[in-house]
Amino acid sequence: MNSTPSVSTELHRLLKKMGCPENVKPFDRELIAAEKRQSEIASAAAHQQRVIEKLMGSSGLNTHFLECTFDNYVIENDEQRRVVDIAKRYVDKFDELLATGKGFLFLGTPGTGKNHLASAMANALMRKRYSVVLISVMDLFARLRMSYSDKSLTEEKLIAEFMKPQLLVIDELGLQRGSADEVLWLTRIIDKRLYGRRPTGFITNLNQKALHELLGERGYQRVQDAVSVAVPFNWPSYRGRKKNGA
Repeated sequence: MNSTPSVSTELHRLLKKMGCPENVKPFDRELIAAEKRQSEIASAAAHQQRVIEKLMGSSGLNTHFLECTFDNYVIENDEQRRVVDIAKRYVDKFDELLATGKGFLFLGTPGTGKNHLASAMANALMRKRYSVVLISVMDLFARLRMSYSDKSLTEEKLIAEFMKPQLLVIDELGLQRGSADEVLWLTRIIDKRLYGRRPTGFITNLNQKALHELLGERGYQRVQDAVSVAVPFNWPSYRGRKKNGA
């Protein structure tokens, strides 16, 4: 018979010799492995949270829009329910849309919830660790104009900047002057992103006819080519009714 003391017996004797209370037990290998797994899971979760916070910090969304979700979007009619479903499907199928470079177009008057819903989509995608940037068309063109005075900021560098996010959302499309230069730049960015498999979203207060007139045939067609869905927000302004106490 093997009379060699077991490892646990030796540990017990050592603990007793050290004056440890009887209820103190040494960790066995399974418990140590389980503790290690829990530590690794916690570390991975913390890393993912840091990634998400970094994505949200660079998204261009202000604090108000960072709080926008599908759940706190006010639904008062079937049409609003339909656009929320469309937005959710876009997020769910983003991998497929990323492979084709297809974005979305939200059209409607101010106060109808376009920005809230686009922000909810952005927040949901960033929680899935996709990179999203929302920029107004005016800020986009202001950035482009910087290249006129900053010789180190080449057109290639600017285009590379706009290619970085997996989803770029251009807000307030239609507030630009509508010059040929602006349409040319916008078309170039859309083309680069579309063929680089980088979806682009557009938000505008114009209807399709007015947007067509502003961008011209070629610019409007490029927007159409770049989106998988064009969603009209055809209901009264929520902000206006809230302000009037409705």
